[in-house]
Amino acid sequence: MANSILKSIGLTGTAITIIIVSFLYTPVSFLIKKGGIFKDSFPLKTNFQLSCKPIPDLPAQCNDFAIHEESSTSIYTCAQNSIINFINNNEDIYLPPHLYNIETKKVSKLKITNFPEDKKVHFKNVKLYKPEESDKTLAFFINEDENGNTIEKFEYIPENKEIVWKSTLKHNLIKYASDFTLVNENDLYIINKYNTNNKWMQLIDNALVKSNSKIVSCDEDSICKVVAKSIKGAGGIEISRDKKIVFVSSSYSGTILTYERKELTNSLRLSYTQNLDFIPGRLFYLSKKNENVYAFGYRSFFGLTNRLFSTFIEKFIKLDFSIQSPLVLGKIVKNEGRNQFYGVLFEWKTIMELEGELTNSNNIKDRDISSLAIIKNDKVRKQSFGISWNEKTKPLVCNGFN
Repeated sequence: MANSILKSIGLTGTAITIIIVSFLYTPVSFLIKKGGIFKDSFPLKTNFQLSCKPIPDLPAQCNDFAIHEESSTSIYTCAQNSIINFINNNEDIYLPPHLYNIETKKVSKLKITNFPEDKKVHFKNVKLYKPEESDKTLAFFINEDENGNTIEKFEYIPENKEIVWKSTLKHNLIKYASDFTLVNENDLYIINKYNTNNKWMQLIDNALVKSNSKIVSCDEDSICKVVAKSIKGAGGIEISRDKKIVFVSSSYSGTILTYERKELTNSLRLSYTQNLDFIPGRLFYLSKKNENVYAFGYRSFFGLTNRLFSTFIEKFIKLDFSIQSPLVLGKIVKNEGRNQFYGVLFEWKTIMELEGELTNSNNIKDRDISSLAIIKNDKVRKQSFGISWNEKTKPLVCNGFN
């Protein structure tokens, strides 16, 4: 009967199937464990709210960025290859990396030098690293390939608006790299979220809540090994400033995992699990000098599905429909309290909950924070910059915060 009602409003069998799959895409284990279905209806009121506006000359496809504080520039990677894009039957879009000058507010395409001609520029994540006792800055990118993702290493020359290719890291343990963090210019940890680049298989993995996410450690000789596995929906990874602790967010279990790192072997040992009352995503530092790891997260599982649901409504019922979900922003800090004696090594501090209003624009997609992923501070100019998972929202410039 329900199937007949859905068809009567114009939904095809394929559309119905996709909608069902989208809800299966929700991590059921989080719903059972946390019981947080309607938490979106009761947002936590905080004194601080972000006020943001889009950077007009940057593409909406930009999905990651890194700030080079020394030159007041930012490198943006621009890839539109999400599940939303896949469901809409749109071709994946990969634009060349863009450079944003924070002082002049000018945007240009980043010049790529010496990159092998037989390789495609399908960059989707970027990290910058400055070796000690060196003036050079290195830029690392995840480069997507249907046969397995690679990590591309460049030297970044900001005065020339240029990156110069140095080397490629490729290994059969890296199928779908979703994020990575650098120990130094040669060693890194990579999240291998899926064992396939096929979007349908990724949807099935999510629907079945498979624990296939792994952390892979690789060195300068391209020798890689699995150092952590069976992570439920690994969303992001970062390493502490002293390189002793690796943090990994688990979206499906609503936790942040902390691993002790062994310096000689780069092996990891799970030392503490920080339970959260929300679903964490990417992990990031606010700035170069910041000591704490931050994360955005949804209060309930609706935050994971609202973009999918809105897409189905727009595509199959032809309505301009959008749902906004409050986001929590917080940080994980070293526990200095008495309970650290009992193994409570870290604690979570919520900074604010964002309600979804970014600007006074009449275009809801310009002010949608229901999928804000990362934000970074520019304390010199008392502003910050953000990226949204919403494929129709441009990169944002916002007010600064501590």
